[in-house]
Amino acid sequence: MKEKAGKAKLKNIIEMAVSFSAMGRVFEKGSTEKIKLKLNNCIKDFFNLSTEEEYHKKHKEFCKWFTRNIKTAERKKEGRTIKRSQYASWGQAAKVIDIVLKVCIYYCNLPSAEVSSKIVPWLNSAIDTPILGDLKKRHSSPIISQISTIEDIDKTAYEELQKMIRTDIKESFNGEIFPVQYDDIKWRELNR
Repeated sequence: MKEKAGKAKLKNIIEMAVSFSAMGRVFEKGSTEKIKLKLNNCIKDFFNLSTEEEYHKKHKEFCKWFTRNIKTAERKKEGRTIKRSQYASWGQAAKVIDIVLKVCIYYCNLPSAEVSSKIVPWLNSAIDTPILGDLKKRHSSPIISQISTIEDIDKTAYEELQKMIRTDIKESFNGEIFPVQYDDIKWRELNR
């Protein structure tokens, strides 16, 4: 019974985290269920990591899967298509996995407080459009200068943005916080 309860708890946490990412409406109908199924099948891989390199490898695997299997919803205005459906961007994939991992590992201390404390420093900051805009204002980079939304973020830009965040943590927070804490602080600061 404990195992069944544990599985139900994890599924509930993943569902809450996917909803928390506010990305469901961006994707084609039925995508949220595909995303939750994939997360339920791979989340424990993140709980069993030994090194930061393994974390980045698993993160990359998820983003690759996502960008090959999940499409954005077609957008219409006044009956006209203003944006066709296309495969999701790396930025969209990363936002989903970054928030799910944040909720599971950082907020919920899964799989245990001990393991969570080891993994939390490796986690990336979830990037939304306001955080992207803030980083663009304060840092110059030819890679990100052309990016307007997370839909425009490819793998290279995502990695550049994560480096910027880690630099900002050193400069603005004396290196005393982790990237998952950075996006909590920035989200509250920029969305008020």
